[in-house]
Amino acid sequence: MRKAILLYNPKAGNRKILTQLDYITQRIQRLRYTLTMYRSEAKGAIETYIVNEITQGDYDLIIISGGDGTINECINGMMKKKVYTPLAIFPLGTANDFANTALIPNTIEEALDIIEEGELRFIDVGLVNNKYFINVCNMGIFSGVSHEIDLALKKNFGKLAYYIKGVEELQNYETMDLEIEYDNKKMSNKYVLVLIFNGKGAGGFSKMAKDASIEDGYFDFVGIKEIDFFDIPKLFLKILQGEHLVDENIDYIKLQKAKIICKNMEEDFVTDVDGELGPNFPLNINVIKDQVRLYLPKKSKL
Repeated sequence: MRKAILLYNPKAGNRKILTQLDYITQRIQRLRYTLTMYRSEAKGAIETYIVNEITQGDYDLIIISGGDGTINECINGMMKKKVYTPLAIFPLGTANDFANTALIPNTIEEALDIIEEGELRFIDVGLVNNKYFINVCNMGIFSGVSHEIDLALKKNFGKLAYYIKGVEELQNYETMDLEIEYDNKKMSNKYVLVLIFNGKGAGGFSKMAKDASIEDGYFDFVGIKEIDFFDIPKLFLKILQGEHLVDENIDYIKLQKAKIICKNMEEDFVTDVDGELGPNFPLNINVIKDQVRLYLPKKSKL
């Protein structure tokens, strides 16, 4: 029989995974896999486990269960260890931004259906300095929200907790003076927020890069320029509707690689990758193609 391993974050979302382990085992065995499980005990544990315990060829399928941060741990472990095993996702986190882009349902039953009835396809992965990402790399306002948020607030309010914390950050945001070299071009501007998308959305805003694809070999750069505080609500309404990319306050380009330098480094600007703390400036960002194979809905347009 083939071998599969389930790597899961027991604290993700509403902890539903803990009541479904027997059902998951039954479904996976029905597909003629033996199933091993690894329960994450702390942030970073899944990446460490893959690097230390898994090598290419050990398994025929890796299943990762959790939110965007947990998926990020798995991708970093696999890429650093050069493990190219087919991957499946159970999106059981709070926002599940990447899974929404990939059209992977957020129920275990339907996610298992994709393993059974879907198809394996190569997807793009991002690399920023020494950190991989699967959905987004961002910097500026809101970039610290996901790692500064109170766990009790997240547990009680779910996705709304991110918006509550975001409103707090709006009160004292700073502007980044950035120089960006990309695909043999260069531009400079002042931004309050920059997002480099592989997926389509972040923080529950599903249309921030509505034309992005996880299969096209490009990132979608969305930069919100220095803007009057009172114009921010109007712009975010456009973002919710997916109508912001032509706004005069937005820079939007497609790129394959970029170097981003922050010229006013006296400010403590945070970067973020898939909801986890990112590296410091300067940032070197590249698309990595054809190394991650993911189970996706059959014939889906991504």
